[in-house]
Amino acid sequence: MAMAGIIRVLILLLISVKLFAAPGDTLDVVKYNLNLTVTNFTSKVIYGNAGIDFCVKQPAVQQITLELRQLQVDSVKSADGTSLAFSRQGDYLRVTLPTVMNPADTANISIWYHGVPYYEGWGGFYFSGQYAFNLGVGFESIPHNLGKAWFPCVDDFQDRALYEYHVTVESSKKAVCGGLLQSVTEHNNGTHTFYWKTFKSIPTYLASLAIGPYAYKSDTFNSIAGPVPITWYLRPGDTSKIAGTFANLKTIAANFEERFGAYPFNRIGFTGTGLGAMEHAENIFLPNGTITGNASDEWLYSHELSHMWFGDKVTCATDADMWLNEGIARWCEIMFTEDLYGTAAADEYYRALHKGVLLNTHLTDDGYRALSPMDPEYTYGSTVYDKGAVVTHALRYFMGDSLFFQGVRDYLTQYAFNDADSYQFRDALSASSGIDLTGFFDFYVFTPGFTHYSIDSFLVGQKCGQYQAEIYMKQKLRGTTVYDNDCRADITFVSPDFSMLTTQVSFSGVRDTVLVTLAFNPALILVDLFNHASDATTDQYKIIKATGLNDFEHTYCKVDVKQVTDSAFLRVTHNWVAPDSLLTPQPGLTLSTVRYWTVEGIFPQGFTATGIFNYNRNIFDSDILTSSSDSLVMLYRESAGHEWRGVPFTRTGPWQIGYIYVDNLQPGQYALAVWDEEYVGYNSLPVNKRVLHIFPNPSKGSVTIGTSLKGTAELVIHKADGRKVFSHMMAAGEEVQWSDAPGTYLVSVYENKRKVASAKAVIQ
Repeated sequence: MAMAGIIRVLILLLISVKLFAAPGDTLDVVKYNLNLTVTNFTSKVIYGNAGIDFCVKQPAVQQITLELRQLQVDSVKSADGTSLAFSRQGDYLRVTLPTVMNPADTANISIWYHGVPYYEGWGGFYFSGQYAFNLGVGFESIPHNLGKAWFPCVDDFQDRALYEYHVTVESSKKAVCGGLLQSVTEHNNGTHTFYWKTFKSIPTYLASLAIGPYAYKSDTFNSIAGPVPITWYLRPGDTSKIAGTFANLKTIAANFEERFGAYPFNRIGFTGTGLGAMEHAENIFLPNGTITGNASDEWLYSHELSHMWFGDKVTCATDADMWLNEGIARWCEIMFTEDLYGTAAADEYYRALHKGVLLNTHLTDDGYRALSPMDPEYTYGSTVYDKGAVVTHALRYFMGDSLFFQGVRDYLTQYAFNDADSYQFRDALSASSGIDLTGFFDFYVFTPGFTHYSIDSFLVGQKCGQYQAEIYMKQKLRGTTVYDNDCRADITFVSPDFSMLTTQVSFSGVRDTVLVTLAFNPALILVDLFNHASDATTDQYKIIKATGLNDFEHTYCKVDVKQVTDSAFLRVTHNWVAPDSLLTPQPGLTLSTVRYWTVEGIFPQGFTATGIFNYNRNIFDSDILTSSSDSLVMLYRESAGHEWRGVPFTRTGPWQIGYIYVDNLQPGQYALAVWDEEYVGYNSLPVNKRVLHIFPNPSKGSVTIGTSLKGTAELVIHKADGRKVFSHMMAAGEEVQWSDAPGTYLVSVYENKRKVASAKAVIQ
């Protein structure tokens, strides 16, 4: 946090703790009866009378504290009309009661006030032409709650109350609030009063008011709990777009009900505003520009609708747990996509979101942050929204669908119309499912950063007519130093005909071993093929049947298939962690510290492809690319048990950004590195990169040998015992395909009878 931010928070704490007790510490509001007149759109002045029914939480209370920002208080009176003494200190209004109150007592006061209400860049009470509306939270204000911008209140996430709104506006305008419309009273003076009433308690930030020359449309949603009215209050020119914009609204609402339980309020309402969107209870505000007549912004109203369960029915206890509101609602965008458009569309939605989190969230939020507790300066940042969504995604698959969704329904029932924190969410899911979620929450919620799962190696043996796979799991970290000790990940076994069996395994720590029994001998064993773990990887797999360019989205890799005689199974993974170090340190060689690629697959005979890998100093590779003099190379190894070695490649683009082309792409790991040529010397590059290329190496069959010499050269290959087994005069640019019996061979290149390069080649 910047020093100015720290000072700002300390000042706010001093005001709330030293001068006044926080309003919610002593006061519990039961109901607000708000009487407002909003007719002066020129001066932007509102006039209000707030009737507040309340009780107290502590004994012997005679002074209560409320919050009100910027508006002037004219008078405060008790229920019998007696004027009460009051004082102001910043946002705080202290009222002296006529008698001492105890927790069993109830009382009512009325506060008359007026003025130009407060607003900020996003949040407060706005006048916009012929329209006026509130947004219940502010991104700049700390605390963020802005019920105080338009009525005196206990302005936190925990104090919930019922509301009655009596709003007087010009006859050409409508006033739209939460709850159900009870009446409209005409005054024969150019004004009328709208009376709205809520029947479910909400915190102040979910109270709402919008005023303007709205056109009104309605419909009905057949909830599992009975008919629920749907209302739209929109600009007159936007009502013709309702059918196209909200074509799937009822289906989305029904899908949410199936997942989360009956719709929790009395109305589904949408109101168009000049700024938004905001999940005010029963009265969702949507920016006018999102009423398009098509489904382009369907995700947005789905997000806001999901808040009726997550945020409105159950509210985060403080802004430190805002992910329970916004992270889960962001995840509901994935959920609505799955239900409406299928798993493939949802998977792509998730994969794009997950990549964005790995790429940008720590930058926009000034570092890797735990979801809880969240610093108030980042309450509405990418960690809360986007990482909150991918963690919810991981939690779903950690628990399994049936236990997860039942647990969520039980949580929403247990804390209905109340608040909850991350520990209560964890414990509710644990109690419902019987799964101890302490380890999951300790790592994913209460710790910053990400884990990374990989299969280091595996052995498959046959026993009693079945196969047993012994899989060695490895865990790395990104943005944290704490390992996950309660890991669960999907392992997928792929047969030669590409049929799959997926099972979930548990492991912990840096390294662990899991055993899985299956009925076939797998050709491939893959971790998290279907993107359920939300770890530090982005990947994609494809079944390739034709030549051509294949973009493996979100992996920064493309594969140009040159030849394929039968179907190939190919998966590319971009690992957002450092590759393993060299088994034998090589002075002057520096591997990437932030990423590497894994290529896995079942390649048919004759399959040939070129891997196209992106390098980008601006996004990833500033750790190794520091100037135009850096010598960028691509390293390859078949698996974790092999040494990194150079691989032939060509490069396009300037030194900062471009592509590396690797011909004869093989399964294994690929990592970027740089050589300090002044330090190591011309002929010290791995596999003499500038002269001799051998790929793949080791190989299970043939190897491709080439040189970068400008003229002819003699290629000579010896066995380990010194016997010459092959020689050939190579033209400039020529590549030689060579194979022999398994063993280790010395490959040498002679130019004018002088050895200019040599390297070992291994045939397995």
